[in-house]
Amino acid sequence: MGEWPVVSARRFESYVRWSTYVVVSTPISTLGGLVSAQPITRENVAVVSAVAVATVALVCCNIAVSRWSFNSLEGRGKRLPIALVVTWLLLLAAVLAGTVVLAGAVVLPIPALWVAAATAIASAAASIVPILNARRTLLLNVAILVLAVPLVAVFQIALLVVCMTLVSAVLWICWSSVWMLSVLRELQDAHRDRAALTLAEERLRISRDLHDVFGRTLTAIAVKSELASELIRRGRDDRAAAELREVRRLADEAGTEVRRVVRGDFQTTWENEVSGARALLGSAGITCTVTGEAVPAPCAEALAWVVREGITNVLRHSSATQVTLTTTIDADEVLLTIANDGVSDSGPAQSTTDVGTGLRAMFDRIHAIGGRAETRRDGNWFLLEAAVPLPRERE
Repeated sequence: MGEWPVVSARRFESYVRWSTYVVVSTPISTLGGLVSAQPITRENVAVVSAVAVATVALVCCNIAVSRWSFNSLEGRGKRLPIALVVTWLLLLAAVLAGTVVLAGAVVLPIPALWVAAATAIASAAASIVPILNARRTLLLNVAILVLAVPLVAVFQIALLVVCMTLVSAVLWICWSSVWMLSVLRELQDAHRDRAALTLAEERLRISRDLHDVFGRTLTAIAVKSELASELIRRGRDDRAAAELREVRRLADEAGTEVRRVVRGDFQTTWENEVSGARALLGSAGITCTVTGEAVPAPCAEALAWVVREGITNVLRHSSATQVTLTTTIDADEVLLTIANDGVSDSGPAQSTTDVGTGLRAMFDRIHAIGGRAETRRDGNWFLLEAAVPLPRERE
């Protein structure tokens, strides 16, 4: 199903190309049909042959110019040779002059002369239509009509109108076909861009979720493994064995979580993240205090991701001994503040300006739902603040 627009564009391009080639080749069939309907004598056979050769050569030039026009439309066309342009115009003039000569030799009647001339002009003009926009096509059409106006004094007005209508119809039929091809190509490009964007968004989601989920899991495994090692050195084998079992449980859960992340159905809750933060910080010897109001359900998941990332950063990048989670609800938003005392007087253990991948992904999550997030230093405390707007019903 995803390849259907590509196939359709290619098929329609072939149709437009070959239909244009057929249109620019009509002088052969038109002149041949008109000449065959009239008697040809030995006196005018040379003129008929010369006009026929010129017509065939004109059609060949028309096809060459049409092919160049389509290639230019695709961005593959080189510069059109000047010699080809000059030859093309001279052949067009020769065919028009030859039809006049045939009419004078009573091989073609006057109406047939006009039809043959209009067909030759229309075929030549249609050759360059693929590279023209609507405005330029209109200007070309008007120029042809203006050049034909002086002929009203010589030929019939009704016949002139018919022939000019023929020229205009050929021009705009070819232009409309090329326009539809351009629209279909734009649709094809949009389809490809949408598919690429969807793929990029899915990759971004997976990478962000993997970082958020396994950053916490791997940090927990590292903390508990270090704790188990310390317990073994102190001879507390039973406690160390319990911590190692916990490490194995976390590793087993990681396999389940990665499948859920890939499927896109991984979700977290505020209660699970807060309880997990307390347990993980406790294993690292860090005091965790949770204060404030209960988080409303519509805001809980977004703030739970903030807790996960914030606690992971505390364990990875700070020397904190105390962590405080505070929630505040006002008229239009819920504010979560995660503070730790892991900043020393000599220099901050965490940078408030160098935002890493995890914090950047967390900021993107919050901004996507209309919230705000920032990190800052307050004395010896490092603060991560995230605010999520309340739903309108609560307002």
